[in-house]
Amino acid sequence: MSFERNLAYEASAGSGKTFMLVVRYLSLLFMGADPAKILALTFTNKAAGEMQERIMTTLGELESRDELEAIARNTALSKAEILQKKDTVLRRFLKSHTKIMTIDSFFTKILRKFSLYVALMPDFETLSSQHEIKLLEQFLKEVEVSNNRRRLIALSLESKKRLFDLFVLLDEFYVKSKELASFSFTPKSKEPLEEEALAIISQMRSLVTSAQKPSKNALNAFVVERFEDILSKSWLGRETLDYRTFSKCYTPRLDELLHRLYEVLAEWFVAKEQSFFHALSSLASIYQSAKRALYKAENEVSFNDVTMLVFEILRESVDTDFLYFRLDAQIEHILLDEFQDTSILQYEILHPLIQEALSGKGVKEEGSFFFVGDTKQSIYRFRGGVSSLFNEVARLNNTKIEKLTTNYRSQRAVVEFVNDTFREKIAGYTDQKVKEGAEGGYVEVLKSDDIVESACKKVHMLLEAGARQSDIALLCFTNADGEVLKESLQKKGYDVVTETTVKLIHQRSVRALLEYLKYLYFKERIFKENFFALIGREVDVAFVDFNEVPLAKIVKDAIERYSLFAEDFNLFLFLELLGRYESIEELLFNYERIETEALGSSTQGIRILTVHKSKGLEYEHVIVVDRLGSPPPAREPIIFDYEGIELKNIYLRIKGRDKIDQEYANALERAAKLRDEDTLNALYVAFTRAKRDLFVIAKPKKSVFELLGLTEQSRGELQHLPKRAEPRTKRAQSADGFVELYYGSQSDLLGGAKESKEEELASIHFGLGLHYMLEMMEEFTKESIPQAYDALRNRYGMLLESEELEEIARRVSMLVDCEEFQKLLDTATYAKEQPLKYGKNLYYIDLLIHNDEGYIVVDYKSGKNFHNEHIKQVQGYKRAVGSITNKRVEGHLCYILEDGIEIVEV
Repeated sequence: MSFERNLAYEASAGSGKTFMLVVRYLSLLFMGADPAKILALTFTNKAAGEMQERIMTTLGELESRDELEAIARNTALSKAEILQKKDTVLRRFLKSHTKIMTIDSFFTKILRKFSLYVALMPDFETLSSQHEIKLLEQFLKEVEVSNNRRRLIALSLESKKRLFDLFVLLDEFYVKSKELASFSFTPKSKEPLEEEALAIISQMRSLVTSAQKPSKNALNAFVVERFEDILSKSWLGRETLDYRTFSKCYTPRLDELLHRLYEVLAEWFVAKEQSFFHALSSLASIYQSAKRALYKAENEVSFNDVTMLVFEILRESVDTDFLYFRLDAQIEHILLDEFQDTSILQYEILHPLIQEALSGKGVKEEGSFFFVGDTKQSIYRFRGGVSSLFNEVARLNNTKIEKLTTNYRSQRAVVEFVNDTFREKIAGYTDQKVKEGAEGGYVEVLKSDDIVESACKKVHMLLEAGARQSDIALLCFTNADGEVLKESLQKKGYDVVTETTVKLIHQRSVRALLEYLKYLYFKERIFKENFFALIGREVDVAFVDFNEVPLAKIVKDAIERYSLFAEDFNLFLFLELLGRYESIEELLFNYERIETEALGSSTQGIRILTVHKSKGLEYEHVIVVDRLGSPPPAREPIIFDYEGIELKNIYLRIKGRDKIDQEYANALERAAKLRDEDTLNALYVAFTRAKRDLFVIAKPKKSVFELLGLTEQSRGELQHLPKRAEPRTKRAQSADGFVELYYGSQSDLLGGAKESKEEELASIHFGLGLHYMLEMMEEFTKESIPQAYDALRNRYGMLLESEELEEIARRVSMLVDCEEFQKLLDTATYAKEQPLKYGKNLYYIDLLIHNDEGYIVVDYKSGKNFHNEHIKQVQGYKRAVGSITNKRVEGHLCYILEDGIEIVEV
């Protein structure tokens, strides 16, 4: 089998998408590709991390994994040849600067390289807590300066939209500015048309009133007080008025006036639309100017700005060859995950890179393009995703499409139910096959007037059958519905995990300090009482001057003074976040927007999440519940009418227009079809999260499941499982004495180790700062120290005193001068903060050195208080590296102490 240079997989849910991505990536490595020249893009950091871990795990266990046979088919190499090359491939991968990242990260990387082309400094930030507020202020300033205040007010009044709603539309125009470039809008006066329409109505009313004994309905039909009343008339859109209501007064003249009225209304609709879009377009230009002024003044951009600016740079400022040069290495191979979620603009940016990879010229002779996705899981149209992009890109690039149709996730009952449900509902649906041995599962569809109580009963039923709480997921359609379900389950004594409960700001320690800060600022007793309740005691609280003392120091002092939550590493995360806020006001009025997740947050409990958040996840038992309230009306003010991936037209939604404007009516119909498609895709995503059991709980009327035409049913059999313990939420010590670590950087791991329980918070900060500066060292030379020290000050300046920062720099300088340390690096390659997946654990190694004899693990420590624990930790690292590489592994503890460097071989 020859290697397909230009290939796409249409991967149904659970069909092994990640498996194929990893096989593709490893196939390239075994065929000799440089890891630094492979660009692998995902949509989430989680997916990028999982792909990196899966590559490491697969390489370490290749002899016993299914990927081996798939790689052999792809590369035309024998299994023996592949295994013989494994160590070489692993070494090359470990020492390379790989490009496995999110698409946003890739675009941000490009923008940092070329930021000066758009008058932006390379150290720009992506958003701040007050970005939208600052943008609004800047926009209003620009409106005043350009004398557009009246236009803004008139647009708001005429469209009956608040400034915030107009701001959303302005951002939509900004994001679609490239697509809208070919459209022009000309303002037209509506008043003469309104006057003519009212005059026509007056003539029609005269004809009716002059007839003998017209019906009451006929007399009322043409009673209007203002122009807008015409648009709500029941006769609007009829071809003739020759029907029962007007049977006693009908004349052909009525129809003549009717059709002239339609002509006038058609002109009025266009005039209103053109005037609205002209005004919005003009204000969108000001909005864009405000954005540029803001990022020049504040050096911050939104995620949409990053994409827009990268597009501008690639299309107007640099050519592709120069782009490759500045990105350090040419990109010869491109792998894209979840391609159905890619926006048109994102693809436009990637398109020249794809073309170059497939060009077959010079060094690109062996280039390749590969993407995977599933149009049935396209649920992000509101973010700019277009489901038709998958097939259109394949057509434009002559990409071969293959389908993955075997479901490796779900049991037979679930797979067959999904097939039967969506076979006639989703265009082009291909039945999924059941994997060998997956003969079980249970599916139940029921209708209920009390959705919440029915969901609770099903949870109880699963638990009685032996399911663990942590294996059950409830999927709903809104966050508000999730809160209702959470409260009901908690009242019944169940543990519940939601997106909210795992957020940093909802952890008890952080909530306590936020209440403390609120009390200091607002001086309201309620906040003090909240603070006392959360820390479990009353303390004396003294007020501070926020103008004199930095926020981080106020919080740090409170933690030490009141001995707060000494074992909670989340406080360090909170202290680190405080450095982003310039004032107490900025924090208190924006902290709810902090998305950071707590470290080691509990995942023990029934999971409740929205369907959109469930994408990419899987659970043993899934309960999908109907909307608790009525669905929101589909009233998007602007209809973007696409043909494939090309924007063909744009319409303003206007009441009554569909009755006399057939093109507009067709556009409305297409928009409604797309909304139905989004709903079907969301339901498909929801149902395919289930591995073993699926419950669908629907309302008898106005159900979100109506599109599916589901009937009450059950299939399969609910299996009674042996009782199992819930997964542990604390770090556990394995049989070999090695402590299971949190995911995260080595800095994070320090905070999770035993030291955090026994040393002062300041000592932890110092150790974390030391690790961070060493991570930021480009090379272990004197020349690299200034830049790494600047990075240390930027990140830890609010948490460490200046003397502590200088002490860290002094210790790093001692390490650089240490002959024994430099000897370890001699004639070797090394990787800093190297992630390794071994068993169920992900290990982050401070320094992994590779030489001709094998590997050397180096673990930095800033103190010797827990020497025995340190030895066990490095022993665990050695076992992990040795098992993966099958090479000799040395281990060294590198104590970077106040009075010198001690390197201890383990």
